[in-house]
Amino acid sequence: MAISMNLIFAAVSVAILSALAYTTLRARRQKKQSAATDIHYGFRPCIGFTRLDGMASLSLLLENHSKNPIWAEEIEIFLADLVADNQTAEPALRGIQKIRQTVAPRDTLPISLAEVIYRAAGEPQRRHSSILTCVLRYRVGETSFEKELGAYKIQMMGLTVSDARRERKSSQKSAALEKAKQIAAVGAK
Repeated sequence: MAISMNLIFAAVSVAILSALAYTTLRARRQKKQSAATDIHYGFRPCIGFTRLDGMASLSLLLENHSKNPIWAEEIEIFLADLVADNQTAEPALRGIQKIRQTVAPRDTLPISLAEVIYRAAGEPQRRHSSILTCVLRYRVGETSFEKELGAYKIQMMGLTVSDARRERKSSQKSAALEKAKQIAAVGAK
C-alpha cells in the first residue's frame, strides 16, 4: 500500500512539473514572438496620477520601454454617464488633447488630462462624475497607430480629481466608448 501511494505521488508530481515547464516555455516563446513582430513592444500608455503644479493630477502616462522613440500625436477622450451640476457650458462629452512630443526610449512622459476632461464635461463648478474612455494616437517611425485605453470611473471637483477607478468589465468599457462616440458624433453635427 505504501509503495502504491509513493508511485501515485511520484506520477502526480511528474505531471504537475511537466505542465508547469510546458506553460513556462510557451509563455516565453509567445513573449519573444510578440517582441519580434511588434514594432512598439514596450510602449505602455496608461491613465494614472502624477504631481503636476503642486497637486495630484489625473494624467496620461506614456511609458516607453522599447528601443524606438515614439511620437505621441494626441489623445481623444470620451465621457459617458456624465452627472454634473452648475455647468458653465454645454457638455461636449468629447475632447482632444494635442501632445506632439517624442517619448524617448526608456523614458516616461506625463500629460495632464484634467483640463480636457473639465471642458468636455461643460466646465462644471461643483462635483461631477463620468466614465472616461480614451484613444491615443501615436507614430513609430512613419507608421501611425491608435490604442484604446481602459475605461475609468472618475469623480472630480472642478479641475481636481477626487477619485479614479478602472472599469474592469470589458462590456462596460466598449459600451461606454461606443455610447460616448455616438453622442460626440451627434453633438458635432
